[in-house]
Amino acid sequence: MRTYLDVTRGRRLVGAALATVVVALGSLTACSGGDDAGEKGSITYAGFGGTYEEAVKAALFDPYSKDTDVKVLYDSSGSDVAKLVQMSKSGSMTLDLIDAEDSSLAQFMAADILQPIDTKSLQGFADPSAVTEYSVPWYTFSRNLFWNKDEVPGGIDSWADLFDTKGIPGKRGMVGLPWGILEGALIADGVPVGQLYPLDLDRAFRKLDTIRGNTVFFPSNGDLQNAISQGEIALGYGNLARIKSIAASGAVPLDYTWDGAVLSVQQLVIPKGAPDQPDAFEAIKYSLKPEVQKAIMDKLGYTPSLKSVLDGLDAKARADLPGTEETASDETFRIDVDWWAKNGADVLKRWQDWQNR
Repeated sequence: MRTYLDVTRGRRLVGAALATVVVALGSLTACSGGDDAGEKGSITYAGFGGTYEEAVKAALFDPYSKDTDVKVLYDSSGSDVAKLVQMSKSGSMTLDLIDAEDSSLAQFMAADILQPIDTKSLQGFADPSAVTEYSVPWYTFSRNLFWNKDEVPGGIDSWADLFDTKGIPGKRGMVGLPWGILEGALIADGVPVGQLYPLDLDRAFRKLDTIRGNTVFFPSNGDLQNAISQGEIALGYGNLARIKSIAASGAVPLDYTWDGAVLSVQQLVIPKGAPDQPDAFEAIKYSLKPEVQKAIMDKLGYTPSLKSVLDGLDAKARADLPGTEETASDETFRIDVDWWAKNGADVLKRWQDWQNR
């Protein structure tokens, strides 16, 4: 079963599972970018720090600030779902714009902490079904299996290889978040991609137990990136942009495979209580400029969400982009956001308990 970006078929981004949880809030006038925006000031963007933040800053926010006179402040808690939900629920939200992947988006929506966005004026998406009432997709990204060619000269091409500690020795490295890893553990244990959900958590954690002593679960992408660059990690699973950045730096001879890649759509969202919702919405619109979409692709190696930009790519460019037919494999899969919306909180607690054992 090959998974790739099919613009003729809707993604199951928000299904019945979310519909039972998410409260319809109506239209948010403040997010429409209307005439009541007021004086320009600043917005705070929650992303992921490191080289990712540098790329996003250069591709999106530097030109946005230059054109709008709106200053952008940076926060690296974009993947800290529990923290951001607590900020919203406690009325202490200081963020205006959050960079959310599919699994985080599902949990934000289930927790009902997002403002609706007026997306009627936003057109031209390669996959219109990726747009939700609460989010705007701006690229497709992947996490990939990687290896240090000095440490693993034969490379790897499957999740089974990552879990084969006897045949392929070496310290493994991953970011300590369960989405993608639990699914990969099940694939390594023989579960077909088409039968992953609902996740058999007992089986997944049993499989993870087999590599626990050989694996470091890092608190952030930046920590994993630093460890790889310093030669501390032989192989693992990580954010493709970080992997490419390390490989380009020459710090270590790093390579990656599209086999077993985990695909996700990155979305921009505005949390309830955001101090400057109008300017946050303007930043979202700015992210969809063709030149910004191309810049993100060039700097991060991720797939644009605009059909016009995607259609303008040649086969060579598409051959190294997430979610295209050219990079599909039998073990490629997308995170099932409906399942994670219903189960994310409980799974995170079990994951944390497992890591703390």
